[in-house]
Amino acid sequence: MKPAKIAICGAGIYGATIAIRLAERGHRVELFDPLGILRAASAINQFRIHSGYHYPRSPETIQETLEARAEFTAAFASAIVRTSQHFYAIPKEGSQTSPDLFEQVMARHELFCKPCRPAWMNFDFIDRCYAVDEQIYDPQILRDTIAARINALQISFVQRTFPENQRNNYDFVIRACYGLGPSLGQFKIAKYQVAEKILIDLPAELQNISLVVIDGPFTAFDPYGATAHSQFGSAKHTNHWTTTDPAAPMPQPYAPLMNALEFAPFTGTHFEAMRKDSALAVPASAQARYVGSRFAMRVVENNPAEDRRTLLIQESAPNELHVFSGKVVSAVKAARLICERVEPTS
Repeated sequence: MKPAKIAICGAGIYGATIAIRLAERGHRVELFDPLGILRAASAINQFRIHSGYHYPRSPETIQETLEARAEFTAAFASAIVRTSQHFYAIPKEGSQTSPDLFEQVMARHELFCKPCRPAWMNFDFIDRCYAVDEQIYDPQILRDTIAARINALQISFVQRTFPENQRNNYDFVIRACYGLGPSLGQFKIAKYQVAEKILIDLPAELQNISLVVIDGPFTAFDPYGATAHSQFGSAKHTNHWTTTDPAAPMPQPYAPLMNALEFAPFTGTHFEAMRKDSALAVPASAQARYVGSRFAMRVVENNPAEDRRTLLIQESAPNELHVFSGKVVSAVKAARLICERVEPTS
C-alpha cells in the first residue's frame, strides 16, 4: 500500500517503538516530544518487564503480559539485565492474595514459581517467598538502542509538542502520551498519581535482587538497571497525590519537580517510610542509603477490584489513535496493532 505520512505525539517507549515499526514498513514518520526520547515515565519507573506475577487478581493482565513479553525481549534484547535475581513474597497479614491462591494462579498460567527461603528474608513477617522468571531492563541502554534505531531509519524527531494546526498535513496521528497531553480525558478509567521513584544504595547482599511483596500496602526494591544502585517501590508510599479528575491541578511542590533528568535529594521524600516498611520483610534493607528522588506522573487504570493493567487503543477521530498502557512490556505489541490499523488487510 502507499506509504502514509504519520505524526506520532510522544517519544516514550510506546511512541518511539511505534515510530520504529511504522518506519520499518516504509511509512514517513515524524516523532514529536517536548522532553526528548524516553523521558518522563519511560525513564522514571521500576524498569520491570512484567511476566504476570504482579497481577494475580487479573487473568486478563497476566495473559497480555505473557503474550507481550516475548516481543519486547526480542526487540530490545541488548537492554535486558541478565544479572538480577527476582523474588515475589506474600506476608502473613495484609495481602489480598493468599499464598495458596498465588500458587494456583501461577500454575494455571504455567508461570515458573519456586518456593524458597532466602537467608536475608524475615519469615516472621513473610509467609511464603518464590523465585520467579522475570527481568528488568537498563533504561540508558534501552534509550541508546531506540535512539540509534530512530537515527538509522531517518525518522524525523522534533523536540516540541505536536503542532495541532498542521494536523491536516498527516494521514494518521498517533497519540502515545500515556493518557496525558492530548490524550487527557480520553481514557475514562484513568487514575493520575504523582509518583516518587527513590534511588538507594543497599548492602552488598541485596544488590541485584528484585523483591516484590504483594498484594497490598508493602515496600520492596529492584535493581536500578545494570548499575549497583537500587530503587524502592511501594504500593503505599510511592504516590504523593492521586486523582481521577483529569482537570485537577497538580499541587505544589510537585509541578517543578516532574520529569527531572537526574535524581536529587527532596526534603519531602517518603524514603524513611519506605525503608521502615521494607525492613519488615528484609531486615538488612534498614541499612539502605538515600541517594535521591525523581518524580513522574503515573497513570493507571482505576480498577481496585482486579488491579487490571491492559493495553488500550482508542480512535477519537478518523485516523487519529490514542494509545494507553501502564506497562512498558506491551510497547511492541502496541506497535504491531497500530501497524495493523494503518495497513488494514481489507
